[in-house]
Amino acid sequence: MKSDDSRWLLRSDVVSTVLNDGAVILDLRTKFFFSLNASGWAIAQMFETGATRSEVLAASLTWGAGNADHPGIHGLIDQMIAEQLVEPAPDAAPARAEVTLKAWTPPLLSKNREPLQRIMVSAFDPGLPLAE
Repeated sequence: MKSDDSRWLLRSDVVSTVLNDGAVILDLRTKFFFSLNASGWAIAQMFETGATRSEVLAASLTWGAGNADHPGIHGLIDQMIAEQLVEPAPDAAPARAEVTLKAWTPPLLSKNREPLQRIMVSAFDPGLPLAE
């Protein structure tokens, strides 16, 4: 079990759009986007002001998670760190406990296979040739 109590903060160039059943976050640096279910989004929101693993685990218990959910919670945090969606924030204040969740489900973070620029092409992209 992970015992690292480093504080992590969602990077400022990671933006989110809330959906009925979770959220989509876009990493503006890499242009990859990720889908989060409601539980994953609740956890991600804790990193908006900075959170440690123990703070996330404590909040998850209030949302209905049990000890059997700890590996999935650690896995989501590990994935956020590996994808560099969060950055170390040793000076950040402790996480707010204001995040609410209607029903706990195992947290999920899914990375889209293609970066956004391969999925969408903007007519205003200066790299595209102009119509003549």
